[in-house]
Amino acid sequence: MKTYLITGGAGFIGSTFVRQLLASSSCRIINLDALTYAGNLGSLQHAIQDKERHVFVKGDIRDRQLVSELLEKYQCSAIVHFAAESHVDRSLENPNEFAETNVMGTLQLLQAALAYWNNLEGEAKDEFRFLHVSTDEVYGSLGDEGKFKETTPYSPNSPYSASKAASDHFVRAYHETFHLPTLMTHCSNNYGPYQFPEKLIPLMILNAVAGKPLPVYGDGKNVRDWIHVEDHCDAIRVVLKKGTPGQTYNVGGNCEKSNLDVVHTICDAVDRLAKSDSDQPSRELIQYVTDRPGHDFRYAIDGSKIEKTLGWIPKTPFETGIEQAVRWYLENKEWVAEVSQKYDGKRLGLSASDSVSGSPDDLPQQEIEGVVFGDIKRFTDDRGWLCELFRHDEIDPEFHPRMAYVSETLPGVARGPHEHVDQADYFAFYGPGDFELYLWDNRESSPTSGNRSVVVVGASNPSTVIIPAGVVHAYKNISPVSGRVVNAPNRLYAGEGKSEPVDEIRHEDTPGSPYSIEEFARAHQKS
Repeated sequence: MKTYLITGGAGFIGSTFVRQLLASSSCRIINLDALTYAGNLGSLQHAIQDKERHVFVKGDIRDRQLVSELLEKYQCSAIVHFAAESHVDRSLENPNEFAETNVMGTLQLLQAALAYWNNLEGEAKDEFRFLHVSTDEVYGSLGDEGKFKETTPYSPNSPYSASKAASDHFVRAYHETFHLPTLMTHCSNNYGPYQFPEKLIPLMILNAVAGKPLPVYGDGKNVRDWIHVEDHCDAIRVVLKKGTPGQTYNVGGNCEKSNLDVVHTICDAVDRLAKSDSDQPSRELIQYVTDRPGHDFRYAIDGSKIEKTLGWIPKTPFETGIEQAVRWYLENKEWVAEVSQKYDGKRLGLSASDSVSGSPDDLPQQEIEGVVFGDIKRFTDDRGWLCELFRHDEIDPEFHPRMAYVSETLPGVARGPHEHVDQADYFAFYGPGDFELYLWDNRESSPTSGNRSVVVVGASNPSTVIIPAGVVHAYKNISPVSGRVVNAPNRLYAGEGKSEPVDEIRHEDTPGSPYSIEEFARAHQKS
């Protein structure tokens, strides 16, 4: 009986591989998993019952002695290495964990595998394999055209992908230097049953079923190649059986979709399977939120090598796979309830992108008299979206707009700071992208004189704001995409045929002015 050491076999892809391997062969599996937040024995119920063919060991891949003991005790003929920290947003918050697990963990596995393999003889040594499961994210980001090949240079853009790239390099080095018979796969985005709900597809499914907001990064146009997890694991089995040591195989689904297309497909499936006619259409729950830092624009896999040399192609159509996934999450509420105790459904990684002082909740929020915020209603369907920016009957007549204009602000650019003597400003921030809106009360007679505030507004928080005269204001685009702002003041700007001068006092170019974004940031950091 062949015996395989599977690392991370209680995770999403690993558990799928374990179930698939037990069902399709007579092998024995030694399943090594640390059972971190994403590992769940509930994903292995049937496997756990087969104690002869499935041995679960709770342990860390960085424990080289443990790995060596398992290899020797069970005389393993292969290591299939899934164990990894894999969520980009989490890597923005704690890169050290990703380096420890993905890089140092892989290195310890390689050391143990090399020592074990060197002591094997004959057929056992010839047949041994170390299969490292990696990601297409190590290649970086694509433009509108082209696909990742096995020869594409590495260009990781997040702490997660950087840690996987480093582990890949160690795997390759151990083959080139020590001749360890390694195999490597790079796969596109997976989806399917048992996926932890921090990832896009299960998060959107569960939120849509519950009628909660569906947060879409930036404008939703980032493109990924999607593959059903069963297809991915089938490809790994083929590589393990037929792959040539030292080779890398890209595994794709031939299924490029924008994030917004994915969410739309999920919404339609949820509406068919889980919602009544009286429920709000799921597409109306979509909210565009601040893009994450280093968000790669497009991934696409060229799977011609694995198809031509090993005869493997993906089988599951995306729409079919999504409908199956929605049905699974609807029918497995106990599993969902258990893993939900480890994750509250909030977006991760936001603090890494805040330009002033951490998360939006940490930004200074002092009351400023006369500043009035309002929510923007956003109506979304499959044609796009519509925002109602203002209505006269909802605005105090004192602040009724006399004119309106829309401006574009590029990523990282700040506008202001300035104030008006008589004029009041009405702003609408609706996306794409997010802004930090800075406010200072410069009115000596105001009960909130000297107060300051900064609020994140835009795609993640569509808002209007009325700013009275004497309140200094500025805004900065904190997103990697351009943002649009509507301004509707209650008086006309000067110009040809206009007798009134521009009613502005500008502070941005005044040396030593306390009304600058830089001074504001420094003052807040000191406090």
